[in-house]
Amino acid sequence: MKPIILASASPRRQALLEHLHIPFTVYPVEIDEHFSSLSPEEDARRLAKEKTGALLCRAPETASTWILGADTIVVLDEEKIGKPASLEEAERILNCLSGKQHHVITGLALYAPGNAGSIITAHTVTVIRFKHLDAGERAWYLSTGEWQGAAGGYRIQERGGFFVESISGSYSNVMGLPIHTFYGMLRSLNYPLFS
Repeated sequence: MKPIILASASPRRQALLEHLHIPFTVYPVEIDEHFSSLSPEEDARRLAKEKTGALLCRAPETASTWILGADTIVVLDEEKIGKPASLEEAERILNCLSGKQHHVITGLALYAPGNAGSIITAHTVTVIRFKHLDAGERAWYLSTGEWQGAAGGYRIQERGGFFVESISGSYSNVMGLPIHTFYGMLRSLNYPLFS
């Protein structure tokens, strides 16, 4: 299989690619991850595409390689939530998620060399319901530091999974890489999965 450059530093995305036995290298790019007036789905796709495009601009030699960009957004009551920048923000987010349903949206952007320089995008939505968190649970979780660098301030595949009452949709999406959606994108661009 052809190697893919992952334009993300996410250890979760790296672990998923390893489990899929897809060869990859990591070349994270920093972009301004501000939210726009677009819908959450459009914003997730836009940010993923900006990461992929930024890598192509900053390292033109990557144009001969497959590139994957991704971005995950949590949405609660129409509010877009990214990664908390501080302990206080993480606490506010956990308080808001407690006892409620929210959506996790991951946008993907895939560049294929020789495809006229085009980048295709897609997204996946998963619905999560959190249990009601008491003060002790919130304080304990915040003390783990697990909230750092995680959209919505939690990681479902780690101790954050204790709080998930129900999930509807892709579990891997909540980790940051919806595998089925990614597979469909690879197939649509004729990535050599089966050779």
